[in-house]
Amino acid sequence: MREYRDLYNVFYTYGGEKDYQATTDNFDKWLKVHNEERASESSCGYYEDDEEHKNKECICYESADSFTIEDVDIILFNKEEK
Repeated sequence: MREYRDLYNVFYTYGGEKDYQATTDNFDKWLKVHNEERASESSCGYYEDDEEHKNKECICYESADSFTIEDVDIILFNKEEK
C-alpha cells in the first residue's frame, strides 16, 4: 500500500539566492511557528516588551513573500505490503 503526501521545500530567498529552511506539509503553519521562534529570540534587537517588537510589522516577522516554495515528490511505502 502506498501513501501519498503533499510536501513542500521552503527556501529563504534573497538577492537571487535560495537558502533551504525546511520541508513541511503546511507552509502557513510553518511560517507562523518560524515567526514565533524569531520573535522569541528577538531577532530584531528589541526587547520582547518594546512596543516596536510587539507590532507585527517588526522585522522579526517575515512574510510569505520572503520564501520560495517548491513541491516535493515523495512516495512512501509501508513496511508491510498487502
